[in-house]
Order: sequence, then C-alpha cells, then structure tokens
Amino acid sequence: MALEDHQQLQQVWVDSATKYPEVVLNVGKMCFGEKARKKMPKNSKQDQKYTLASAVCALLNSGGGVIKAEIENEDYSLQRDEIGLDLHETFRSLLLSADLTKYLDFKQQDNYLLIFVKTWSRGKASLKRKPRICTLSTGLYAKCGASLSHMTLTEAVMFLEEKQDEARRELSPGTPAKKRKTRDVEEDMDIVNDTVAELFNRDQLRYRETLNFTESADVEFKHYSTDNFFDRVKEILPQYISGFANTRGGYLWIGVDDARRVQGFRCDDEGLEKLSDRIKSIQYKLKVFHFCKRRYEHSIKYEHKIFKVYDEAGEHCGYVCAVKIEPFTCAVFTKDPESWRVEGPTIRRLRAEEWAAWMISADPDLSELSETFTLALSLSEGPPLAKPVYSHQGLDNVDDLCKQLFPVESYSIKYTPEKLTEDLVQEHPELKILMEEQLRQVSEGIVISSRSWAVDVGLPENRDVICDVLVLAKDWPPILYTVCKHHISKDLFEYSKCTARKLKEKLVNTGGYIHKLCIIPKLLILPPRFNHGEEWDLNIQEMYPQNYSLINRINFKDLLRSLTIALLTFKSFLSDRVGSEFLNLLTMKQYQLLSENLHKTKKLFVYGLPGTGKTILALNIIEKIRSMFQCKQEEVLYICENQPLRDFVRQKNICQAATRVAFLSKSFNDVKHIIIDEAQNFQDGEGDWYQKALDLTSSPHLPKPGFLWIFLDYLQTSHCFSTGLPEPRWHDPVESLSKVVRNANSIFCYLKNIMEKIVKYPTVSIPKEHIQKLLCTATCASAVPGSFEIVKKTDKNEIAKYVAEHCRMYLKSGYSEKDIAILCYRDEEVKAYHEILTSKMRKLNILLGKLGGGLERHMILDSFRRFSGLERTIVFGILPNPLPSQDVIFKNVLVCVASRANLNLHMLREYWGYENESLLYL
Repeated sequence: MALEDHQQLQQVWVDSATKYPEVVLNVGKMCFGEKARKKMPKNSKQDQKYTLASAVCALLNSGGGVIKAEIENEDYSLQRDEIGLDLHETFRSLLLSADLTKYLDFKQQDNYLLIFVKTWSRGKASLKRKPRICTLSTGLYAKCGASLSHMTLTEAVMFLEEKQDEARRELSPGTPAKKRKTRDVEEDMDIVNDTVAELFNRDQLRYRETLNFTESADVEFKHYSTDNFFDRVKEILPQYISGFANTRGGYLWIGVDDARRVQGFRCDDEGLEKLSDRIKSIQYKLKVFHFCKRRYEHSIKYEHKIFKVYDEAGEHCGYVCAVKIEPFTCAVFTKDPESWRVEGPTIRRLRAEEWAAWMISADPDLSELSETFTLALSLSEGPPLAKPVYSHQGLDNVDDLCKQLFPVESYSIKYTPEKLTEDLVQEHPELKILMEEQLRQVSEGIVISSRSWAVDVGLPENRDVICDVLVLAKDWPPILYTVCKHHISKDLFEYSKCTARKLKEKLVNTGGYIHKLCIIPKLLILPPRFNHGEEWDLNIQEMYPQNYSLINRINFKDLLRSLTIALLTFKSFLSDRVGSEFLNLLTMKQYQLLSENLHKTKKLFVYGLPGTGKTILALNIIEKIRSMFQCKQEEVLYICENQPLRDFVRQKNICQAATRVAFLSKSFNDVKHIIIDEAQNFQDGEGDWYQKALDLTSSPHLPKPGFLWIFLDYLQTSHCFSTGLPEPRWHDPVESLSKVVRNANSIFCYLKNIMEKIVKYPTVSIPKEHIQKLLCTATCASAVPGSFEIVKKTDKNEIAKYVAEHCRMYLKSGYSEKDIAILCYRDEEVKAYHEILTSKMRKLNILLGKLGGGLERHMILDSFRRFSGLERTIVFGILPNPLPSQDVIFKNVLVCVASRANLNLHMLREYWGYENESLLYL
C-alpha cells in the first residue's frame, strides 16, 4: 500500500515473501552513501528520504520489524559509504536521539540494505516529554510572538496536554477556568487591539497608508506579487488559521507589507469570489481534535473582509483581505500528522483525532479502585501499541506468576510445564532425544512446551504439528522449534514463521518488551530422519544483527515477564466502566485450566465458587476456540439463563449469545461449539437443553466433536426445579475454581459462612463432597477489607431513605452511578421500591434503570436473579419481610446477591421483630 502525502512517494508495501519472522516493509530501490546521494536530483533525494523515514516511523509505532531496500547505486558498501548524512539526520530527528543504534541496525545483504527497527518506547521516563509515538511532522501550528511556528513533536505534546488540562478544569465544579481564560483572552485582545478592530470595521483603505500597529502575537501582515498570489494564499491560510486558533486568536492582513504599509493586490470580480470561497472552505479541510463535550456544535470560528484600496487621487487601485480568527478551545490541525502504523498487510497514516488521542493517552484513573488493583504494565514505559495491565491486590503479582510459570534455575535447563512435557514424551518417546540433541550446547535456560504456540498467541492450529517448543537460553537467540509429523513442507515453515512473528508481536505489543528481539523458527521432524528437510534449515539467526540474536542476563528477566503478561492478559470487564481499555491477569489456576484442557478436553464441567471468575474463563475459552479453529462468530454459542448476562456477553462481539429459552426455541444449526454459564439455574421444563447441546457439538457433519464446557455453581442455585443437568456423578471430567477474585475480604467471610451452612445442611441436591473440598481450599485473593453491614429499618420509606443517602455519599466521594446496584428479592419488590426510590433519587439527579436497554451505565434497580452472573462495586441487597423461611433455597439466594458486590455490601430488610433472624445472621 502506498504511503499518501503531498510529496511524490515510491511504493511501500508489506513483503510477506521473505524468510524473516517479522513485519518486513519493502521500499523499492534506494540510493545510499554520501557521495551517491549528493549527485541525486533534489526531488528524488527528498522523495526517497521521506519514503524511508515514513517506513521507519510505521515500524517504530507498530512493534518493530525490518525495512528492505534494493540498493540503486552500484559498488555501494555499507561499511565504507554508510547511509548518507541526510538520511542520518532524518532518522536522528525522527528518533529524537543522536544514537541511532538504540533503535536501528543496518545490514547489507547482497544488493539489499536491511534496516532492523526496534519498537519505540518512552523508556524509564528519562525524558519526561518523550512522546508515545513517532511522527515526522505534527500538522499543528502556533502563533508565537510575531512569528508562526510549526510545532515540533515535543511542543505538540505539551500543547495537547495543556489543552486537556484546560478542558478538565472547564468540566470541574465551580466557575470553569477555561471559560474564564477564554473570556480574559478575548477582552485582552479587544483592549490591546482596539486599533486593529477599528481598522477591521472600516470600509476602505488608502494605498501606502502606514498602519498604526505592528506584527505581534495577534497580528500578521502578508504581501505577495500578483503572479503567485493565489498559490501563496492557498498555502498560508490553513497554517495561520490553525496558528491563531490554537493560541490567542488574531488578524491576518493580506496585502500589507512588513513595514505596515498598505500595498493591496489586484484582482477581478471572479478572483475575489474565488478568494472568498477559498477562505470559507478552509474550515472544512482543517482537522480538529476535541477535548470538550461540544464536539458536534463547537467549530472553528473566523470571518474575513475584503477592503477596497484607493490612491491619493481617489482612484480604486487594489484590495486588502483581512481574516479575523477567534481562539479555539480544542486543537486545530492543518492536515493529518505525518505518522503511520502497520495494520496487517497495509500501512496506514494516522488521522489527526486518533494521533492526538494516542499522544495524550495515559493509564486509566483507577484511584477509586487503587485498593483493588496494582499496576503491572504502564503506558508510560511500554511500546506504542501496549495497553495498561493491572493485577488484583492479593493475587500473585506478575513477577510471582512469572516464577511459577517459568521457574528458571542457574546453570541448568528447566523444562516447563512439567506435566505437559511428561505427556508429550510419553506420547512421543523420541521427542526427548530430539530436543536433547538440539540443546546439547545450551548450559542455562528454559524450555517451554506447548501443544500449539500458534493457538497460545491467537493463530489457528496445524494438525501436522505435534507440538511447539520455545527455548529461551542465555547467550542464544529465542528459538521456536516446531515439531512436525512425518514430513516438512513450505506450508509448515510458513506456519512456524507466522507463529514466531505473532509471538514476537505479543511479547512487544501486549507484554511490553522494549529491547531488540527476534524469534527464530526452526522445523524438526518425528520420527527423526537424517538428511531430511535440510532445505528448510535456513539459518535465520545469521540473517539478523548479532545484538538481535543473543539473550543477555539483563534482558532475560524482562523477556520472561513480558511472556507472562502476553499469555495471561484479558480485557478487563471494568474497561467500559472507567471509559478506557485496560487488561487484567488470569490467576494461575484459570490459566492452567485453559491451557491444559484446550487441546485434550472437548467436554468439561467447571465447578466454581462465587466470584472465582467463571464468566471470565468462559469468554476466554470462546476467544481461544475461535483462534484455534478460525471460527466465525456464529459458530460459537454462549448460553445462560438470564437476559442481562446474555446482553453483557453480546456486547463483547465474540460469539452468539442466547438464553436457555431462546436456545430451545431456535435451531442454531451453524453452531459447532457451546459454552454454558450459570448452568445450576437452568430448567428442563421447556425441553432437554442438555441433549440439544450434546447433539449440536457432536453432529455427524462436524469433522470432529466441538467444545461443550459447562460452568456451574451449586451454591448459587436460585430455584428448586430440575436443572436438566446429568447427575453430578456423571460429570466427567471436572475442573474446579476456589480462589475468589471478585469480593473484598469482609464480603468473602460472610459468603463463606453461609456457604458452609448450605453444604452442612443441604436443602437441594448438590455434589456435597466435591463442594466441601472446594470450600476447604477456598481463599480470598483480595487484600482489601471492604465493608459489609446488615441494616434493619422499620419500613420501605426508611430503607429507600437510607439507600438514597448512602448513594449520595458514594457519589460525592468519587464513585459513579454505574458503580452501584440496588437489588431486591423478587420482581414484586423491585416494582414496590421503584416509585419510592425514584422519587428520592430524583432530588439527587440520579437516574435509576433496570438492566438492559442501554441503562447499564446508570444505577441499577433489579432483582437478585436477573443480576446473576454480573457485578458492581457497591451493592444494596433489599430483603423481604418476613424473611422467606419457607424458601428452601433462600440461603443460596443470599449467596447470589452478596457475591455480586466487589467492595461494599449493604444488606437491608424491614424489621418488625425477631422472626427468622437466624436466616440472615448465618
């Protein structure tokens, strides 16, 4: 895909035909070396320089890669001639560093020059204003004193941050600082430039009249000869409108020279109309980035006026054009910045809006959740495409997880995961001999086996591959061994190359690895055969500079840490709530359950205690299945009992999602894989849903059975009807989750007390022994105490008053409406409380809504059962009076509602006496 700009560019395209396990950009023929470049025509020299710089910029912004340039000049030697001073200076300007070797390495190979580009990063904040991404030019202008300047990258970052701060102050309570500042600026302009304003209001000017004001931050004079008048005006108008709008506003006078004398320009009526149309149309060509909330009503404001100029004899002898530009709250670009990124097979120039958003992006504000999350990977230190990563307080941090996943030992080779390694060797005894032969020169490192590293990084599996083995060893390059069945082919090499490339991208763009890196793909065959497949042993390591292909002790720890993040991250469910995407980490048990069962277990029952992340796991297995088999969205089905949870999953756009009732009423013939959540609350009254799921996932038209994973938690059973599940003794195989990650400690303690009573005195059929074992190993990941209280009030009005007052306190302390849920026992109670609470909340300007209909961003009032599977930071659980002692699953319902709360839980009830008190104080 050609890079677009005003300059004539050569073609730049993603070259997938090379042997490099990298993104390779081919820039065509280029001239290198100082002597050769000095002899080039100026335009050709500029075009080549711009093309190369654009390609380097795209790779810096996309995780790194290789640029391949065919050497145009004969007898060129990189060692002797270097690359050329103009290219060196261009790269130096782009990298904001005199030391190109931090990011670029050059290598001559036959008639090609290869430029190895490391990912861009801000490092350890050594340069405070170092931008998040690389850019050739910003497209932003500012009026500085009497001159107009094109903002440098550093200036642009400071400008955007200042504008953002002003916008935040405008939105803060009290007198908006930005409005006050804008008003002050306008008043200042009116006072200082009264004479300019008076002149602007005149009808005509006198030839060679000397104006009684000079060029300044608010005034600019321009005078051009008739020959190039329209071309120059066309060129400067966007720049000056942007420059004035981005600062204090001002006046541009066209037809006045630098000595303040009115010279005018000659023009006919058609030309004047053309000039007016051109000025008016500029605003539609300028690019705007909005910081304010008035995006659709807030536009650049300017007006122009054309004056007739008369000589001393009173004869009309020309025109002057004046443009008055108002200051603009947001940012005005003359064009999209010259900054690119690689997206799949294309290279795309960034739009001004996304470029500006990228430049000012920061870790999301989780101050209200600071006791719940710790930062594991910050945007300030990661590569451009990285997202912030947070881990739960109380869970193992990234370094602890890294040690568990990849237990490196000094002066030895460690094989991991041990169970998978044992299984593979048992299935293929010759694998051990084969790998020992490959590693005979390795003295220290780690050997990481996988049934398919392709699936681990989001690519489809290959049935001709037995396993992939990643070797990370001191003083060796990272090597990805692909062990194949019986034969080696071009397709298998492409598989290994693509897997290596994707693995590097994950390490950099997800894991945050910022050092020079390559993953070397290598094919092996079982059973081993001599002199077979040598044509695919390409010695790719020799194709890289030496500093790319050696892991030193300093970078080894960073590499393993990045690999841990790359494998364990998933998009946080809180991303939508805080308005910024960030990642969380799976627990070790969640990751092991996924990785160990993905390739061997198509049908699985997963038992989990409340808050152990069953829905997280369900969505992760859906994404893994789609990557593994390259499934379409309609081929994977998520089934649950209640509509709000279905809607929540539908918003993820990763699969079909349906309730049990809808599943039974429709055919779903395209479905190959089914994931069932909250299965303990299913019913078999409308039909045999379990048999239908079995039939779909084992249909004769499928080449092999599909996945059927069933997640359930008997402790959250919400009814006494038959579920349609097979008896627990037929649940095989079974995996379990017992580490609670959702709830604060005080809430967990309350939950565990109730759960132990349910198991000790079961009122419905449950797999008692299995759940007892789960409870014995149950732990709470959260180190946050949180809060839990049981509140008794005399009537519904008192309860509503308590809820409204506490909501007001929460909102005042920084929580938002979407952090709070008010849950009632049954739909009848929801209706009863709706009118009372709405009246009290209206006084606080709080909108109440039921789940669904797009109201998830508001405070929720709904029933316990409809909220099953969902969560909020703060939950008010309103219990009926009298307590329903006749409801045999009431204790389960208490578990269900209490487990919805992340941090603060208020259990409320109308209290008339002491009846059934023990039900609540379990």
